[in-house]
Amino acid sequence: MKRSAKIGLALVVVIGGAAGYAAGKYTTWTTPVGSDSNWCVEIPPEGNTLEYLDEKHPEIAAVIDWRRWSIYPGKYCEMGKQPANAIARRIATGQREEVVLPVPSKRSIAEIAEVLAPRIWADSAALAAALGTDSMQWQITPNTYRVYWETTADQLADRLRSESNKWWNAERLKKAWAMGLSRREVVTLASIVQEETANASEAPTVAGLYLNRLKKNMLLQADPTLKYALGDWSIQRVLDEDKNVDSPYNTYRNPGLPPGPIRIPELTYIEAVLNADQHNYLYMCAKPDGSGTHAFARTYNQHLRNARAYQNMLNRERIYR
Repeated sequence: MKRSAKIGLALVVVIGGAAGYAAGKYTTWTTPVGSDSNWCVEIPPEGNTLEYLDEKHPEIAAVIDWRRWSIYPGKYCEMGKQPANAIARRIATGQREEVVLPVPSKRSIAEIAEVLAPRIWADSAALAAALGTDSMQWQITPNTYRVYWETTADQLADRLRSESNKWWNAERLKKAWAMGLSRREVVTLASIVQEETANASEAPTVAGLYLNRLKKNMLLQADPTLKYALGDWSIQRVLDEDKNVDSPYNTYRNPGLPPGPIRIPELTYIEAVLNADQHNYLYMCAKPDGSGTHAFARTYNQHLRNARAYQNMLNRERIYR
């Protein structure tokens, strides 16, 4: 075979190989991926993202690897099948989804973590650890936020601290300082007020009562703090023996506010403290009519009459604990 013929044959082989390679890549590039309904690609913020993507969506991973594109962790959703290159380009440019994250008012951080974990990448254990620190609990502002799916527990804690700082504007800070309370103390008092009453309309009255007791250096004697100290929210009837529990949260023995909130209060109750009613009430007792509201009193004798009526109701209903 002549030399020119050999060269020509070699070129044919090379060109044919290149064409085959290009055709293979084009096929991968345009391969439809996903499903006919709504579907999502979720890429975690930790680990080898290309390996993870290759395991879940090999066609998308092949395009990214071929083009040497970056991979931005996140959640990428589409409706119906899409070319692999279209999804790969979104991942390479970080065009990911935001998720709606409702941060609820709950009695424990564990309960909040259980609500949040299914919506973002961070698991409930990591969230409970990040949000459960002593300095963090009073900075959790219940509200609905938009965050990226790949948000870590620490990132969410940072976000909530930032949102708390925004919520505590100059006007609210001024109100707290005028009462001689810090932000943490306002939130702590709000948590007690919320546990005292589910009726938000009387929350400012309850808040005013506790502020009156603080001003007079009286013990708060708040039953919810005993339930918190005992770790039993099911208690309907507080007993004298409960008042002896050895805990910094026992406001029957320890003066002033407890060291921190006994729950994550709703913003409504924080506002109730900041805008507490001005009155002379020092005592309160649940009404025996089942309304969930309270009878307020200025003197101890008035309070004893209210308390006796409530205790009689408990006896009639055979509620002893």
